Amino acid sequence: MHPISHPWHPASVIALFSLATARLTAGTIPVTDAQVLRGLSPCNWVATADAISATANGASLTVAFKGTRQVSLKVATSHLSTRVATRYPIIAWSVNGGPAQFHQLSADADSVALAVDTVDPKIELYLKGTSPFENRYEGDVPANSLKITGFTIADGGATVPAELPEKIWLTMGDSILSGDGAAYAAGQGRPPDDAWAASEDGRASYGYLLAQHFGYREGRIAYGGYNWGGGMAGLPALTTLIDQKTSTISRLSHDALEPAPEVVLINLGENGAPQTGSVTDALTQLRHRLRPAARIIVMVPVSGRGRAEITQAFKDYQQSSGDKNASLVDAGSLNFATCDGQHPTAAGHQAIFQAALPAFEALLGPVANHPPVK
Repeated sequence: MHPISHPWHPASVIALFSLATARLTAGTIPVTDAQVLRGLSPCNWVATADAISATANGASLTVAFKGTRQVSLKVATSHLSTRVATRYPIIAWSVNGGPAQFHQLSADADSVALAVDTVDPKIELYLKGTSPFENRYEGDVPANSLKITGFTIADGGATVPAELPEKIWLTMGDSILSGDGAAYAAGQGRPPDDAWAASEDGRASYGYLLAQHFGYREGRIAYGGYNWGGGMAGLPALTTLIDQKTSTISRLSHDALEPAPEVVLINLGENGAPQTGSVTDALTQLRHRLRPAARIIVMVPVSGRGRAEITQAFKDYQQSSGDKNASLVDAGSLNFATCDGQHPTAAGHQAIFQAALPAFEALLGPVANHPPVK
């Protein structure tokens, strides 16, 4: 397998599309289709000539079809290392803006019906749940990733451009920002370890809600058990993760993040107060990978953990760098519903979103008329 690091780069898209044209068969849309690649949420998918893969909870894919009433997702599971069925990835999707539907993959899965008897379906699919225990970084295709190999449609059908926000918002966080626990009710508690994936919902995340509110398309680097210096399942420090989707596949094009985010939200520290150097090094690295006018927003953890350490580290970075487009948001003491005393439910995420919104509006201005960064 030969990974292509930057599926949105025009040259990469053209190369992939050429491969697709040669082997396109009636009733099949390959993952190299230009509209499929265009529909990937930024910064968190790995695209090859054979498959697209993602591990970040909430990673999304939007594809519109015409000339078909049926769409099935083609998937692969042979790369999955877990032997615990309830840790397999869970997908969620809607058809033409309808209610969300859910499905957990199984060891023998190769296809999931997404749309049945629906005229010109527009599919909005996202990764709803993944286990935090399996390897999420090593190699070309991480061991717990959702792996899509194409779409099956009715003969004569095709993909068409879908309307997508042009501006990009990148969220970097831990299990709180990932949406872990969001599918559970207040006080219900965490599931057993082998059912962790079933409790997640990335679209409930306040990071997603903020991006959506301001009209951005969200990409994310958000993992359970993560911190500025690294995390569970061998995840490296943020200085490395900014640059690398996996140990073999870069996020960069010409030393910059591609596609280029206009806003980056970082909310880390729930898993322990970070060392000053891990914060300042990550912020320095991130600024080098962004356009000068891109906004970096560091948010004090919603629990208040690490408040003093993160605040001081941010001040150290700002003083040494003179970065006028980096900001610290501290929403203070927040009350929100949790499933286990720590991880917000969907209602808890809504409460965090509402509490943080005034600070973000003060930084980003009115919702309307956000010009793209030049």
